[in-house]
Amino acid sequence: HDLNVLSSPFSSSLTPPFPMSSEPKKQKLFQAMAQEGGDTPTRTYIDGMHRPLLRGWMHLFLALGGYWWCLQMYRERDERWELILVLLLKSMSLTASAHLHILDQRTPLRYAVANAIDFACLPLNGGSILAITTPRSLPWLRLLHALVMVSFSIAIVFPVYRWTLLVCKKELEAAVAPHKQRGVLSVACALWIYIAWAVQAGIGLHWCGYLLFLLIGYFFWNAQYMGVPPLPWHGEYWASHDDFHVCGVVADMFALSFAFNEASSMVAASTAVVASATSPL
Repeated sequence: HDLNVLSSPFSSSLTPPFPMSSEPKKQKLFQAMAQEGGDTPTRTYIDGMHRPLLRGWMHLFLALGGYWWCLQMYRERDERWELILVLLLKSMSLTASAHLHILDQRTPLRYAVANAIDFACLPLNGGSILAITTPRSLPWLRLLHALVMVSFSIAIVFPVYRWTLLVCKKELEAAVAPHKQRGVLSVACALWIYIAWAVQAGIGLHWCGYLLFLLIGYFFWNAQYMGVPPLPWHGEYWASHDDFHVCGVVADMFALSFAFNEASSMVAASTAVVASATSPL
């Protein structure tokens, strides 16, 4: 689901609704939704899609680890506050994902709200890296990035909310429009992040690794809808969507490695400037 081409393209547990020309095609699609794991599901989402037993737990543990790391940095008065911001926003996004996937969203309304919150966190998750790529000497550019990410976060809420409700009702034709809106917003946000990162910090190993693993994850997420048979480890506990989550975590490892190094360099440069300004002539 996780930036949701950001951390993650944005995706959720819902099947992307494409225009259907006949009832048999609709039935085939919903059968595929329920059989995502390859076996008869013992646990499903409210829309009927298979919900593996382990889904969401990885995100929960990573979120708790992220909050703990933020707390430790705060207690130690760590000056790399940009890194704290990245960790905090990513942990919030992982928490929203865990809430969506672990808890039993028993009504379409609860499911739609949980899915909308999950998607709303994704631009903040992926866009947090721009706090690292943008120097402290350019506060207005930082503000611009923040406003753009918050705007994407707000704008995607209603399309996802409406799309989720329509999919739960099996109204696939009506769900096409909000699905397209979600897609356009997702791609536009991802392009802003990737292009800004490349322009401001260059295309390096971390940028390429982040993009590569998100694309691999996107393939895993879409494999179930492209006729790719379930892999040997797919079943009651794990499915292709969970492979996507793992790829997203690996992608975030590249992003966090970049953020850690750059935030440390940023603090060192700021300290050197202050020392130079206060030293006697």
